[in-house]
Amino acid sequence: MTLAKARVLPQPAGPASDERRKEILAALDCDFLTLLGWDWKRRVITFPRQHPVIGVPGCPVPRCPSTITVLTRPMCGGCMERWRGSDLALEEFLLVPKATSRGTGQGPCAVASCERPRDTVASQLCSPHHTQRVRTKLSALTWEEFLVHPRVAGHAGLGPCEVAACYLDRVGQTPYCKVHYRRLRRARVAPGFDETRWRRTDKAICTTREASLRGLPDLLVAELLYGLQARVEEGLKVRPECLRPLYDRLRTHEVQELNEVTDPAAQGHSREQDTMIRAWQRALRRLNTTPETERVKDVWTWRSSATPATCRSRACCRSRCGRR
Repeated sequence: MTLAKARVLPQPAGPASDERRKEILAALDCDFLTLLGWDWKRRVITFPRQHPVIGVPGCPVPRCPSTITVLTRPMCGGCMERWRGSDLALEEFLLVPKATSRGTGQGPCAVASCERPRDTVASQLCSPHHTQRVRTKLSALTWEEFLVHPRVAGHAGLGPCEVAACYLDRVGQTPYCKVHYRRLRRARVAPGFDETRWRRTDKAICTTREASLRGLPDLLVAELLYGLQARVEEGLKVRPECLRPLYDRLRTHEVQELNEVTDPAAQGHSREQDTMIRAWQRALRRLNTTPETERVKDVWTWRSSATPATCRSRACCRSRCGRR
């Protein structure tokens, strides 16, 4: 598929001397970034529900927030297990709402003026408001009465989690979100634990439809977005459950640009991730190359030496190999 460049892409702030980053940013397509729900401040990819290449359909079971990761299955993995353990036909099971759900991501507190996230999906309240509802005299009120009671005042937000990859809000007096605080308690018992480095390199907390590029250098973020765009243009499927560990591993190794990954498999990347990284590196090498820039080289990177059936070069190469 081909993505047309419709308008000028707003670029994030960065060093004026970083010409390569600017070159890559200029090649990004605004419509593609909009499709990903991309925002340069938030830096989180959100895969759309409906798209022929990168669409991630939601689970059809009512009240289930998960997505279908195996497209040959009619629902998410958790609901598939529940259905196999039930006596219902598939058509009947898909009509029954999911009774409980741990939920994903971080939702707002149900109190209208409160800026803090809810503690759990079930309570729908931040921790202070949940305590107020269950441990004070206000517990006798109905849910609707509690939300509008004059003693139920909103709380100011505590700010973002200080883990570089995370975009969630803090929930207490620690500088972390709820999940990263739990991770920290487990991680700090290791000998020689470095909390500063842990903040820079720990994994993000993403929903099944998201992949975080936070905490990565600006140049690498631009390269990864362009690589993803090039893969989608070729009509190749991309799954969030493949991209998330790839981005996390790049963050853990503190990679500054994609060319530093000379042996993806040796760094722990899967075969699928290895293939993607090498394809992205080729796409970046060929970015903005022309016959005039390539003819003076001993080794051409612009036009593949493959047969015309697999050639993916640009319009002037098509005139030579006969592809349209």
